Amino acid sequence: MPTQLQRELVERAAVGAGSCKALAGLLDVPKSSVHYYMTGRLTMPVSLMERMLEIVHDADLERRVRESSVLKDRTWANTHAAGVYREMCRGRVTLPTRDDLDGDDDLRRKAAAIVSYVMAEGSIWIRRDKWDEGVVNITFAEHETDLYEHFATLCRDVFRYDIGPPQPPGNGARAIRGFIYSRFVAEWLLENGVPEGEKSAKAVHLPGWVVDSDDRRTLCAAVQPWFDGEGSVTGSRNSDWHAISMSQARHTDLDFNSLPRHLCSRGSGRVLSNGTARRTDVYGIPVTAYCGMASRSEIFDDVVGILRRLGYRPRRGMSCLRLNDSGFWSCIWHISIPSGETRRLVSDGIVTQKRKREAIVRNRMHINAHIHI
Repeated sequence: MPTQLQRELVERAAVGAGSCKALAGLLDVPKSSVHYYMTGRLTMPVSLMERMLEIVHDADLERRVRESSVLKDRTWANTHAAGVYREMCRGRVTLPTRDDLDGDDDLRRKAAAIVSYVMAEGSIWIRRDKWDEGVVNITFAEHETDLYEHFATLCRDVFRYDIGPPQPPGNGARAIRGFIYSRFVAEWLLENGVPEGEKSAKAVHLPGWVVDSDDRRTLCAAVQPWFDGEGSVTGSRNSDWHAISMSQARHTDLDFNSLPRHLCSRGSGRVLSNGTARRTDVYGIPVTAYCGMASRSEIFDDVVGILRRLGYRPRRGMSCLRLNDSGFWSCIWHISIPSGETRRLVSDGIVTQKRKREAIVRNRMHINAHIHI
């Protein structure tokens, strides 16, 4: 019923009962519920309405109540409660709009890093229950505490959400994990290119406001999580240069019987090298060509495009195919940076993870010390 009319009914029933507390006793409900009925925060069950009308015993009020009231079924109550809960949750986080991102350079850079972190190291799951709860999780190696703290700081600055201290994954893995229990943050990430569930089977792209940005620091922030989270540094202690590369799996539709396992190069017959894949045909074309057409890593296309705009010369290719427990092969794509450009990744803020940064810089210090001697 209209809020003012409901308020009138409750107030007059309270007068008739002697007080709000006495009315709550007659209705067998908490006193707080009487207050919520009075303010209109809660809709009123038919049984309570009838009881209050009996207490008031006013024909004119009863006529107005019955003419203005709308009977709702039980499913409406559940839907309404879910809506109230969703709005309460929405108020606890801040979701940047496109105008916010266009007008605030610092916010855009931090939001770009969050999107890439979840694409590289996280996942999104929506629970299809009555609340449709959304969960975003992020996983790092147990030694990558600096990356975890960086991501947590980004979430506080962009969403006003605290993911809390790192948690063990619960499966014995040497890793740490953080969670965002917010359907609204999950939906924001979905709208900005992060797919729901398993990422390796889907085409994934960075949002347009990232790849089309003219702000160099936004582009650096977008590729930083890929190098810090997925990258690895290689090189010799006696060399002045170190190389850095990163890999990502993309599921294919090639099953156990599509490729002969006797061609596998190492392990338990689960890895097919790039060289062997080039010499092996599937559906009449080389496996590498087929994977390049059907199972290309679109997100790596975006990363390569950004790196080229930043002045780097990335090399992109397929390193191997790996047979999964599901019986299907995954294509492992990689991006590598020429060794002469690795130190610039540090100065540009693209490599920030402590171990990787030290591995790149330490070698130069070692060489300089050797020359000085």
